[in-house]
Amino acid sequence: MDWYRAYHGMPQNTTLRVVAHRTKLPMASVLSVWVCLLDMASQNNPRGSVVIDAEQIAVLQNLETEDVVKIIKGFYEKNLLSPENRLTNWDTRQYKSPTERSQKSRSKTQRDATPRNAAQRDATPGNAAQREETKKETDTEYREQIADTEDRNADSRVDAEAEKKQKTKSDKRLKTHTEKREREREKHKNGGQATVQNQSESQKQTQQSQTPDATFQQLLDIWNEEVQSKLTIGQKAILTEQRKVLLGKRWAEDFHEDIRAWRYYCEIIGSSQFCLGKREGKEGKAWTIDLSWAIASSDNVARIMEGGFSGGNHPRKPPACNVPELQLAWDTVLEAFQQKHSKATCRSWLSGVIVIRMQWICDGRVVTILCANKFTLEWITQHYLADISHWFIAATKNDARVARVELVTEG
Repeated sequence: MDWYRAYHGMPQNTTLRVVAHRTKLPMASVLSVWVCLLDMASQNNPRGSVVIDAEQIAVLQNLETEDVVKIIKGFYEKNLLSPENRLTNWDTRQYKSPTERSQKSRSKTQRDATPRNAAQRDATPGNAAQREETKKETDTEYREQIADTEDRNADSRVDAEAEKKQKTKSDKRLKTHTEKREREREKHKNGGQATVQNQSESQKQTQQSQTPDATFQQLLDIWNEEVQSKLTIGQKAILTEQRKVLLGKRWAEDFHEDIRAWRYYCEIIGSSQFCLGKREGKEGKAWTIDLSWAIASSDNVARIMEGGFSGGNHPRKPPACNVPELQLAWDTVLEAFQQKHSKATCRSWLSGVIVIRMQWICDGRVVTILCANKFTLEWITQHYLADISHWFIAATKNDARVARVELVTEG
């Protein structure tokens, strides 16, 4: 949806004024942060929910990050935001679809156009004032529709210009990357070593056979969940023999057999309006990605990861773990978190955290998780730390059993 509704009285909203009073910040700052959240909620899927990045909002609105954190905390306290990061009054103040408003307008116009209604309008003098008011409302809605169209056209021109600039940057990076690979290829050739392009068909088949069928199925399931379900509802991608060969190469060479890297790659594609065929390219035609193109080459993977098809607007990375022996346990914790609190809540509050160490303290093994800022630390401590600790303990019932979990911030 290309627009959302701003409601009457928002600049004088008493709840927003309370937030400004509590934070001792100007009302203008509170309003600017609130408008940012409305805009994010309109563009998010599902609409009405937000992924909060206080630092990003601060940069966009020329505010201090600490002030933005205070304001957002005030929104939570006044129930403008739910713990699941959803705007509480979104469904009551916004249309459910981009056509709902125009449909209501057309229905009212059609009712007014019937002969019977015309007779009823003329029956009483008082209806003349009502007809005049209706005409004013229709004219106002028509002018608003014209303004909406002009705004969308302006946004399209801005998006096209931004995409053109991003494409130029991506082409330059790709050219540099290609030239580097050519130099490396010549170096290997002069040394008598075989290149990747000279790999025999039997070697490709061997590489494919080294990837278990269960892994192929897991990779395919992730693609269908994050991408294919948004391209063709009810239809799933399938693995041909040629796709298996290509997927095996990408799995080994580009994603280093890391299932988290593959999932994040699919999430980037699934969040790109251009890849899903919902935005026209520079030639004026929409293009839709498919699995074959996504795994055709390392260059295609690089272009996606560099943001060449999404304007650099990538989804948040999954929560990280820098302790290898805890990776499986951490994956179990994240899965349990998503099942209880939803995937959107998990990404909102845990995408910026990192499991940085595990050490022995007097009462046993302690896992330390680094948080992006003090606000995130306090929120996770209050709402989720008990669950995270419980799931960590349950997932480490062997010699590496965790006794407790602690949260820290840098500095």
